[in-house]
Amino acid sequence: MTVNIDDIVQINEQEIVLTSIDQYFHNLAIVAEFENAALLNSYVFSTDGYEEYETLTAVAQIFPTTHIVYKLAQDAFTQKANTGVNKSSMEKLVVVQIKSTDSNFETGLTRVGYADAYHWVCASTEKEDIENFTAYLADKRKMPHAQTSDADVLTDTTGNIAKTLASANTKCILYYHSDDNQGLHAAMASIHCFSTPGRISGFYDKPTGITADTLTDNQTSKLDGNFVNYYVPYIWQTNKIGARVLTAGGYMTNGEPTQKRVILDRIEMNLQSASMDAFEMKIPYSNKGGTVLEGKLKSVLRQVQIEGLIDDDIADADGVQPGQEIRVLTMKETQTDYGSLYAVQKYVADAKFRVVVNGRAVVINITYSL
Repeated sequence: MTVNIDDIVQINEQEIVLTSIDQYFHNLAIVAEFENAALLNSYVFSTDGYEEYETLTAVAQIFPTTHIVYKLAQDAFTQKANTGVNKSSMEKLVVVQIKSTDSNFETGLTRVGYADAYHWVCASTEKEDIENFTAYLADKRKMPHAQTSDADVLTDTTGNIAKTLASANTKCILYYHSDDNQGLHAAMASIHCFSTPGRISGFYDKPTGITADTLTDNQTSKLDGNFVNYYVPYIWQTNKIGARVLTAGGYMTNGEPTQKRVILDRIEMNLQSASMDAFEMKIPYSNKGGTVLEGKLKSVLRQVQIEGLIDDDIADADGVQPGQEIRVLTMKETQTDYGSLYAVQKYVADAKFRVVVNGRAVVINITYSL
């Protein structure tokens, strides 16, 4: 007589699904209006309305070096050779074509429908184009970057693009730069494609290949008042000696810190991805399934915490105060407090955490004696 061990010891296999979408935050799209006639060697741009590139050389095979797309792509790719905290980890540059037959940038972007990039750069400095560009991205987890050289933003003249966006509470990172041939916004969008998404604040950054502007205190005050970003020397009483040329601002035109929004977008999207990983494993709608889901959600917050983007756990007299918490409610709690969700087998999770953004300034108190 023989006994099959399979009848005694049963092995149940379960695939562990782990998906990261951080690459999304390393992709940058340039939106520009152009026709095929402007391209090199009678090139016909993709009928999909977009093309993806991984090198500036590839862009140069399609666009003349005098074309705005090439110039912005060059400013973006240049940051990959930057150093330290200013070094870009941009993986993919996408060019999205707006045609003359599109009534505006918003309808053109709707027609194309490209989605696989987080940072978006508007090639046009025209007020109407920027407004339509930001309108398209308003309800999407994407970051719009736009640039203006309009002198009216320096005096806060009524109707200028900065005041218009700020008054409308628009989600957009708007940059002032006096040279339209340089893409401060493209360079900064590339720097925001940092190896750790959410680490870059948008202020105290140093883009390579961009000329700093010289602005008066009154002009920077007007820019700050409408949440406009800019690139200038930070000086002491010495003027040029020891000056640091860095970006200023770090806000979107709705007044929200750029870094905070990037961190929240990343956390929210990775929590969604982790949830789908759990559902792909066919977890049951039960306390056991909730435990699996909770573990995946916790791993997202823990990773962001390790990267220093949300608070550390702190030990004090009352014990350990966690910097982040997330808990999937039990079946009983869900049924009691969220009956309609329980009826359609939806889990409910509560999360708490504090986003940590980069420091802006310091007050130093000095006590001395003679």
